[in-house]
Amino acid sequence: MRLALPNPGLELRIPDYDDLERMEKEDAEGRPQWDNKAQYILTCVGFCIGLGNVWRFPYLCQSHGGGE
Repeated sequence: MRLALPNPGLELRIPDYDDLERMEKEDAEGRPQWDNKAQYILTCVGFCIGLGNVWRFPYLCQSHGGGE
C-alpha cells in the first residue's frame, strides 16, 4: 500500500529557512520605526493611561476640594 499525499508538490511551496530570513529582512526595511526609546515609552504610557483620564483627574481634584 502506498501513501498518497493530499497536497502534491507541497514541499516545493514551503519556503526553506534561508528564504524566510530573506523575506523577513525585505519586510523589515519598509516598516516604520521609533525615533528614540523615550518616544516609544511615552506612547505606551499614553495608550495605557488614556487621554480621558488626563482630562478627568484635574476636574475630579477641583470638584472635591483640590489640595486643601
